[in-house]
Amino acid sequence: MLMLIVAYVINGNLIKNVNVENGEAMSCSGIILIGSTIVLFVGNVTWITLQYYYFNNCALPLWQMSFTVVAGVAMYGLVLLRARQDASIFTSSLVLTYNLYLQWSALSSNPNTHCNPFTTSAGNTTFLMIMGLIFTFVSLLTISAHTTKEEQET
Repeated sequence: MLMLIVAYVINGNLIKNVNVENGEAMSCSGIILIGSTIVLFVGNVTWITLQYYYFNNCALPLWQMSFTVVAGVAMYGLVLLRARQDASIFTSSLVLTYNLYLQWSALSSNPNTHCNPFTTSAGNTTFLMIMGLIFTFVSLLTISAHTTKEEQET
């Protein structure tokens, strides 16, 4: 839930900055929004492909990954249907990235070596810890900055 709030706050701030800059997509905020959306989308497709590649030996991981793909497509579809006015492909991409991180963490925590090729991988554990720290830091920084700004405006 926190990552969803963070995605909407970041998206809202970038959209507000684009509007302040006369609505030009080639403004700094517009380039950041478009560039980060493309990077997140391509990264999500790559990450789910890697998950299918590494965790394809058991039924439960395949079911989890397939459910995540369906949920991701639904998130993008709801944005395209404009189910929520402040949603964008950026928000869906950021939330899906976090979901894929949680899924990778769960799949690589399985002690069954047949289902999990990363059972004894120190590199995978380090990667998960660094990603967790990044998500935590960005979330706390975004929420605290947004809360401080709202208090100053009232």
